Amino acid sequence: MKLPALCAPLRSPSWAKLVALGALWAMCIACESKGASDAPRPASTVKAHPAFTVPKTLEMQADPEPSALRADAKPPLPKRDKNDWQASCKIQKGCEPGPQEIPTCEAQVPQRPWVDVVTEGDVLLGKEVVVSGTLGLSLIKKTGSGTCAPGACCHTLDMQIVLIGEPTGSLPLRGLTCSGDDSVLCCKVPADGQAVVARGRLRKASAGVSKWQLDEPTLCLIDNTPKH
Repeated sequence: MKLPALCAPLRSPSWAKLVALGALWAMCIACESKGASDAPRPASTVKAHPAFTVPKTLEMQADPEPSALRADAKPPLPKRDKNDWQASCKIQKGCEPGPQEIPTCEAQVPQRPWVDVVTEGDVLLGKEVVVSGTLGLSLIKKTGSGTCAPGACCHTLDMQIVLIGEPTGSLPLRGLTCSGDDSVLCCKVPADGQAVVARGRLRKASAGVSKWQLDEPTLCLIDNTPKH
């Protein structure tokens, strides 16, 4: 029996060419797909975070008294020259008198952390104590708000010098303060996060969140230089 005419082999030259071209096109597509899969992909535009230790910010400091700032935790301020500030700023007048130098402690001075001393409570109330700690600053008063114009001073600050301690809070050193504005902060003694021994009379704090304060304080710097 003869096959239907539709199943007969294609004898027209035009149809044969179309079939051959179609096969060739399919082969080219397959080659391009393989080449695309083998070719290296372009690098991603998303960059991995560099592996380095992220320094703690003020918001990350676990200090029970938010107003008390550890001196070495203060954010770095942009350096400005005196000429960058307006005439009304405190930096133009200078800090007079300047800060008193803190002497170095003698070797035999006891170094007992103040957070341990105050645990004795009322037994030491009104008595002279010798305690150790790290100098910091606690806000007393701030005026002004918002952002100042470049070179202008639109805020004033009054700060209390304290001994930082956790988890008790800070120990105000009454009589040792700082004051200033946006241009400079003038302190009675340098308060740069130094380790010190403080001598004074332990009193109940009259204001603020601190429970204790040290009246009539005198300071000396702890010498942590390795001894050979």
